Amino acid sequence: MNCYIVTGASRGLGLGIARAIVKQGGQLVALARSESAELAELGRQSPGYRFVALDLSDAQRVADIAEELCGSLAGMAWQGVYLINNAGVVEPVAPAGAYDDAALITSIQVNLTSALVLNNAFLRHFQQHQSDRRILNISSGAGRSPYPSWSAYCTGKAGLEMYSRCVGLEQQVHANGIRIASIAPGIIDTGMQASIRSHSTDEFSMVEQFRAYKANGELSDPDTTGAEILQVLHSDRVGFGEPLHIKDFR
Repeated sequence: MNCYIVTGASRGLGLGIARAIVKQGGQLVALARSESAELAELGRQSPGYRFVALDLSDAQRVADIAEELCGSLAGMAWQGVYLINNAGVVEPVAPAGAYDDAALITSIQVNLTSALVLNNAFLRHFQQHQSDRRILNISSGAGRSPYPSWSAYCTGKAGLEMYSRCVGLEQQVHANGIRIASIAPGIIDTGMQASIRSHSTDEFSMVEQFRAYKANGELSDPDTTGAEILQVLHSDRVGFGEPLHIKDFR
């Protein structure tokens, strides 16, 4: 059986990925601040389902859970083990200097640091594991192109992409290398997009463009994108650090 660890699995794209995992019969380990009703119902359909309550802004808690979780899972026999770092927050949305330090620290912790800590534990415990092992870091087009008022979010996602590339170089020459990639999933109809549209033009000068995405039906469905991401995860395109974009698989 395959085992999947998914962060931010309670809603949006994370829930879409979780649904695709359960549909194909994989064992789901879902990490999120709270378990949504939709995720709980999905768990009842999946033998072996495990929910871990985890606030990714709590650095010490993330480190403790990462060590315990990866340590326990590494002692089991799996056909494949996969870590999908999906959780993310777009806030603070405002010009640099106009948001408070706490919001900035939370953004970097959730979007970047927590993923690195989880990856670190996964690499440490599964390096010698005899299974197919892959890490997929959910990035964003904002990690590759600058956006006004998104300096924190863009920085976190860009850091996640560079981390994936660096680790890819290390794992490529390892005798039992773990595959790793970052992927930009495109614009999806999630709560994050709703949050973006709620801002004023003073806070985010491009807000009308994002409102138009919704009005014109240009946002992808989270369940459809989640299934696509799971297909990419198992494809040969996940190698050793190459940045990916979901549009290249459609």
